[in-house]
Amino acid sequence: MFNLLKNRLKKFNLFYKRRESLRSSHQKLSDYVDFDELQNLIHYKIIDRNYFITALTHRSFLTVKSDSGRLGIISNERLEFLGDAVLDLVVAEYLYKNFPLNEEGDLTKFRSILVNKKFLAERAKNLRLQDFLLASYTAKKSISEGYDTILADTYEALIGAVFMDSGYESAKDFLNGEIFVKLDIKWLNQFDENHKSKFLEFVQAHTDFIPEYSIIKEEGPEHNKLFTVEVFVNKRSLGIGKGKSKKQAEQAAAKNALNNLEVLEKMGLTKKKIHFKNI
Repeated sequence: MFNLLKNRLKKFNLFYKRRESLRSSHQKLSDYVDFDELQNLIHYKIIDRNYFITALTHRSFLTVKSDSGRLGIISNERLEFLGDAVLDLVVAEYLYKNFPLNEEGDLTKFRSILVNKKFLAERAKNLRLQDFLLASYTAKKSISEGYDTILADTYEALIGAVFMDSGYESAKDFLNGEIFVKLDIKWLNQFDENHKSKFLEFVQAHTDFIPEYSIIKEEGPEHNKLFTVEVFVNKRSLGIGKGKSKKQAEQAAAKNALNNLEVLEKMGLTKKKIHFKNI
C-alpha cells in the first residue's frame, strides 16, 4: 500500500512539474505577444492566453528556440486541425440557414471559397496576424513574399483557439464578425478564381444574352505581350481587363464585370429584379 501511494505521488509530482514547465514556457512566450492589441483586432476577450500563444506559434519557431521541446512548447498544427473542422461546420450551417433558395451545388461552391487558403490568408492579413506570429525569419520572409499558407493555417488555428477558449457559439460570433456580415455575391466573387465562368452563369441566369469578349489592344514584343480585353453583354461594355495571355485578360475583364452587376439592371437587360444580397 505504501509503495502504491508513493508511486502515485511520484506520478503526480511529475505531472505537476511538466504542467508548471509548460506554464512557464507560455509565460515567456507571452512577452512576444501584445494581447491587448490582439484582442482589439479580433474583437474577442481572451480567457486562456495559452491557446492563443499556441495558435500563433509556427513550427519554424520551435527550431529557433532550441529548448522548445524540453519546455513543452508546441506548434499551432493541432489547433489548425481543430479550427479547420470548426470553420467548415460554422460556414456550412450559415449557408444552409441564410441561402434557402440555393441548391447544394451553390452552397458547396460558396463554402469552398470561404474556406480556401487564399481567402483565409486575406482575413489573417486583415487582422494583422503576421505581426503577432511566432515564426523564424525565413518563415516571416516567405509571408512578405506572398506565401499565403502560413497565414491561412494561423487563421484556422486562431478559430480553434477561440473554440477551445469559450466554445462553439463564440467561434460562430467571431466568424460572423469576420466573414458573414459582408457576405454577398460581389464579395464572394472576388475570391473565385474562375471569374469568366462565374460571370457567364450569372448572365445566363438573369438575362437573355451571353457575354462576348473582344481583344481591343495588343502591346509589347512577341515573347512578352500584354493583351487588353473588353467584355460585352448585348453589345454593351461591362468590363475591361489586361493579362499576359488572352485567357488572363478575359478573366480580368470578367472580374471587372462582376463588380458592375447592377449595370445590367440599369441597362434594362435583366429578366427580373436582382436581389444581390440573396443570390
